[in-house]
Amino acid sequence: MVTEVIMPKMGQTMEKGKIIKWLKKEGEKVRRGEPLLEIETDKTTIEVEARGSGILRKILAQEGEEVPIATPIAYIGEEDEPLPEKAMAPKPAAEPSPKEEIAKITRLKEEAEVKPVARIKASPLAKRIAKEKGVDLTKVRGSGPGGRITKEDVLNYVASKASEAAAVKAEPEFEVVPMTSMRKAIAKKMAESKATVPHFYVSTEVDMTEAVKMRERLLPKFEAETSVRLSFTHLLVKAVAEALEEFPQLNSTLEGENIKLWKNINIGIAVGLEDGLIVPVLRQANTLSLKEIASRVTSLVARAREKRLREDEFTGGTFTISNMGALDVDSFIAIINVPETAILATGRIKDKPVIINEAIAIRKIMTMTLSVDHRVVDGVLAARFLQKVKGLLEQPEKLS
Repeated sequence: MVTEVIMPKMGQTMEKGKIIKWLKKEGEKVRRGEPLLEIETDKTTIEVEARGSGILRKILAQEGEEVPIATPIAYIGEEDEPLPEKAMAPKPAAEPSPKEEIAKITRLKEEAEVKPVARIKASPLAKRIAKEKGVDLTKVRGSGPGGRITKEDVLNYVASKASEAAAVKAEPEFEVVPMTSMRKAIAKKMAESKATVPHFYVSTEVDMTEAVKMRERLLPKFEAETSVRLSFTHLLVKAVAEALEEFPQLNSTLEGENIKLWKNINIGIAVGLEDGLIVPVLRQANTLSLKEIASRVTSLVARAREKRLREDEFTGGTFTISNMGALDVDSFIAIINVPETAILATGRIKDKPVIINEAIAIRKIMTMTLSVDHRVVDGVLAARFLQKVKGLLEQPEKLS
């Protein structure tokens, strides 16, 4: 039986996929479950497995092509099996580009304008200069008596053509860079979020002094047992997961006139890439120990940077954390990752003088800003949630 290979839908926002590489050639044997090709979605690069066994009979879409989801891109079957008619139909000829159309029109126009060669009126000196400069005198307008072409006419024509050539060779003032599939998806989603979600923001400073000490104390143990370095992002995930258990309204999605409170706490961690942003998702984060969180988040982030996440690893998030502390950012405001209700933005930890018991002390301070959908959550509840996260980070022994 012939198996139709289609462009899969990998995530809710995906509309098209780009074929990066075919891992099998036409005529090669394929086994069910074997990697068949690599595609680029709006979020990552994914290997697509064969859903049937046999021979890769026909490739319909070539490397570099963008194909809408659910569109056939290949057929797998036995050698003697007939393929669907659409597999054998030749591709429609590509429409000529605007440049090709312009060139064709110009050529036809020039051909139509060809006239019998008439005697050219020009002075001997003008003819000699034209020959030396390679000038077609039929294109020079004469200014002398009866339209006679003079030396000045030829020199002026040469100068005008030199100016035109210089203008053509001048460097453009800008470079046009096509948006990648990922960039288009980010633009669409962020515009949708700001246009449809009434954001409000609450910020607070967190004393991370004890968290810094605890991390330094736990680092050798974590590295020895898991080969993973404990980071402040791991502590943030643990604190947020516990706080969301107490404040489920922030672990929600607005659907029409109903608020859906998610039972699972799936925390997304924003990861910056050279060409965009992706949010790998740690599922059921509230059920994991700090050691498990550190290990799984490290793996997710590494594979996110390599664009090797599975579909279930970048979908289904219920709350997002964006930590830009490693980039020396003090504080920032993040855009909600719809359809989620909130996102937490955190900056760097830096030494700051604070007053404790009427004395000035230097403490490790971090700023957190919570962006919230005001249709779902009000200011007081958002502030209480932020207080909870702050309290857990300032007493980090509760997280370990």
